[in-house]
Amino acid sequence: MGERIGFGVIGCGTAAWIGHLPWIWEHPGARLVVVCDADRNRAAAAQQRYRVPAVATDYREALSVPGVDAVAICTPPASHCEIATAAARRGKHVLLEKPMARNVAECDEIAAAARQHGIALMVGHEKRFHLACDRIRRLIAEGTLGRVFYLDVHWGASVKLAPERLIPEGYRESYAWRWTDPTVGGGILQDHLPHYVDLWRWWTGAEVETVSAEVLNVARDYLGQPEIGLWEDFGSVQMRFSDGAVGVFQTSTVGRGLSPILHQGSGLGEWSEFGSLYGTRGQLAFDFLPWDSPEHGRLMVWSLEGRGQPDRGWYQVELPEPRRCPGGPRSPATNETFMFRRQLDSFLQSLQTGSEPQPGAADGRATLAVVEAVSQSWRTGAKVRVAK
Repeated sequence: MGERIGFGVIGCGTAAWIGHLPWIWEHPGARLVVVCDADRNRAAAAQQRYRVPAVATDYREALSVPGVDAVAICTPPASHCEIATAAARRGKHVLLEKPMARNVAECDEIAAAARQHGIALMVGHEKRFHLACDRIRRLIAEGTLGRVFYLDVHWGASVKLAPERLIPEGYRESYAWRWTDPTVGGGILQDHLPHYVDLWRWWTGAEVETVSAEVLNVARDYLGQPEIGLWEDFGSVQMRFSDGAVGVFQTSTVGRGLSPILHQGSGLGEWSEFGSLYGTRGQLAFDFLPWDSPEHGRLMVWSLEGRGQPDRGWYQVELPEPRRCPGGPRSPATNETFMFRRQLDSFLQSLQTGSEPQPGAADGRATLAVVEAVSQSWRTGAKVRVAK
């Protein structure tokens, strides 16, 4: 393997444009060798913007391009298993967008192929590389909150209530396939829940043991729009962890709250993402911006530990300011601490050192096991134990 890792990017939709193409392109340890998308126009746009030597419309063709050491797979979940196992057979290392697959069985097939062919596999749970999320983990490890016994998050937007008015410019296609594609395997819970299952496992070191879920399909059942109501668009999940902690996860594309610190959600169609942690020695509130923002969000802490005067109350946790450049995510080096840049750093380091990428196959599988248990809970109306 050469000094710079040769990458193929398979799938040139929103995730690739924001999370992979600009960061591979500008990274001193990587180079873009080929871009691939079933839509030739999308592939050609990526090739032109990032001056990529080769372009393909079939992933098999992309895997055959000389100089490809690794691939970033940014296609919808239905194709993850097929493409990732094919890449493993060709000896290509894999950075695989979340969710890892549609179900646990496909996760196991991907993991087996990676082991058999000796390739590195990282699952793109990029929130682990978000500076604020990383800081929360360190605050927990330092004992600032004591023993964490409760976690919650509220993550939603209102776009499905009036798609023509509320979908932001440039994002219609990325919404449409998830709302209407029958092969995807799930809706907003499949999309969002893996993020926080992975984060909460990472923060606490505990596994989800049981789930109880309530799920709605508002577009289909309340708005009379079955064409965009193929999959669920609201979900509330209560989880019990192996250490006794309780987690409450709520997400939707049909409603969002006004976030407590940043006041996101005040405009039409905006996403808001905020939550809290309760511990025996303190509490924490977090408030994040949308995933394509290079900003780090805000953290507020109240702690009984020695952080100042006893009556200090809640205080803001300092985070480094992002370095901003004009042009947004299509501009190189928009933010050197952006979570996708840090994720790529970690993946490249694992390839150079031979260490196991984190998060890996076991982490991706754990999140899909919870998604499957949630599906069983809402079908049966019962609390469900997560399969190991």
